Amino acid sequence: MKTLNWRHTGWIAKDFIFAMEQQIIGYLTIDSSWNFKALYTDEETKLSFAQRSFWDRDVLITKDGVAIGEIHSGLFGQKTLALLSGEKFTISTSFWEQEAYWKTEQGNTIIRYRQAIMSGMGKGSIRIEKSLPIEAERLLISSGLFIRQMTRWRRARKMAVIILVIAAGSQV
Repeated sequence: MKTLNWRHTGWIAKDFIFAMEQQIIGYLTIDSSWNFKALYTDEETKLSFAQRSFWDRDVLITKDGVAIGEIHSGLFGQKTLALLSGEKFTISTSFWEQEAYWKTEQGNTIIRYRQAIMSGMGKGSIRIEKSLPIEAERLLISSGLFIRQMTRWRRARKMAVIILVIAAGSQV
């Protein structure tokens, strides 16, 4: 088992650092919360995440410009990572979303995210439950954090639209 830490570096939670003990091992930068584009980089890897379009909620993942998989958003919020190699992983969250879990098709938890509460909400830990190839590990740790942020921003946009509709309706 291996434990990593993550934290965001700005107040709008678009830049994230992944570290093991005191050593930084990678960065996730979310370019836009409107079209959900992000980039994960470390010494050896460059992964790009890009939502296909405003209407298509699936996210294409590329490594060095070559497609390697997609994140599919299900009708009821389920998120699945489907790799071109045929592997599939599903991410699920606890009720209050303080924890998230990457699971294999067999239902085995392989990565567990935990977010700090209250004063430390911009940070947390990632526990890798079983030995994974380093490429799969990097893909899963970065895409899991990307999915969590994407889901929160989508929820915030929905709430903003609902509030605007209610406010506009009360003006009549």
